[in-house]
Amino acid sequence: MSTFQPFTRLPLELRIQVWTFAFVDDRVLKFRRSIPDQGFWSPTPVPAVTRACQESREYCSYQKAFLILGFPRYIWAKLSCDIVQLLSSLMSNLSETPIPVRTTITYLRIELSIAGHNRVDPEWFYHSYSQQFRHFPCLQHCDVLVDDGLYNWGDFIDETYWGTCTKSNVRIIDAKTGEYINKATAGPYLDWIDTGRGEGSNYFRIDDCWDEEDEEDVKQRWEAMMEMEKGLPRVKLA
Repeated sequence: MSTFQPFTRLPLELRIQVWTFAFVDDRVLKFRRSIPDQGFWSPTPVPAVTRACQESREYCSYQKAFLILGFPRYIWAKLSCDIVQLLSSLMSNLSETPIPVRTTITYLRIELSIAGHNRVDPEWFYHSYSQQFRHFPCLQHCDVLVDDGLYNWGDFIDETYWGTCTKSNVRIIDAKTGEYINKATAGPYLDWIDTGRGEGSNYFRIDDCWDEEDEEDVKQRWEAMMEMEKGLPRVKLA
């Protein structure tokens, strides 16, 4: 506002539109649990628009979220587009806490075995955490950050319950490199590793939709595997 002095003379309706559209799409909102029973907090910097003035805080797209009755903590969030990143161990804490905004979260990014926590393998996650997704009825996208490489997670997307999130919107991300596999690339990636990066011809992965006697199926599987030669896509991790 200090660089545009006439702003305060604009009609309120126009100023409201400015505040409403002042948000960052796909902002990564890191989510942490404070001392037991003291609510939640975030190390992510608060949105600049919430610090502009009282009017901006009143009309901006960000809302005070994750409030727990009796505790003053809150987190500025726009859950229709924020990527909520949390440790897997917090999924049960969040799902069991009476926080209405939990049901509006659309994008989760789950950290597994990061920052010194015990290793979480696919089977452990499946039995301990996958059923927690039912507590997020608006979930549309989900990332899982792993620190033991992607190979062990190749079948994980297809075999896991993701609630309302379609499997095509799930990514398994290597927390060290940012490389990821999804429903479309997980199978070819496993084939790529199993065949010594395309040097062999024997597949270990079972694909019920694949007919080894069908030339077209054989060709398509080979071509999909050889796409891995270009390398996996990456996401930028903070």
